[in-house]
Amino acid sequence: MQFKELEWKDIVSDGIIVCSNCRINLCGVIKMEFNINHEPKENKYILYSFGKGSIRRLQPDTYNSLEEAKSAAYRVYSSEMARIKKAVDYLVAT
Repeated sequence: MQFKELEWKDIVSDGIIVCSNCRINLCGVIKMEFNINHEPKENKYILYSFGKGSIRRLQPDTYNSLEEAKSAAYRVYSSEMARIKKAVDYLVAT
């Protein structure tokens, strides 16, 4: 199932994206937020996920590139949206 692309706001310093942020607010009911920070010592990107249920991660995930981190955030987003769609479809069918 394909959902809309996430809209990222990047903060650039010295030609490197040091922070990227994406917020999703669906009708004020469902809120998701993804933050990706660059760790210069290890040259890694750290993904923080905020929201309710399966979106929230107690430990951030680490990736080798910004694209990998954004892809992981999209997978989390798609999984949550599919779960919501399934619940809505069930409510409509009953």
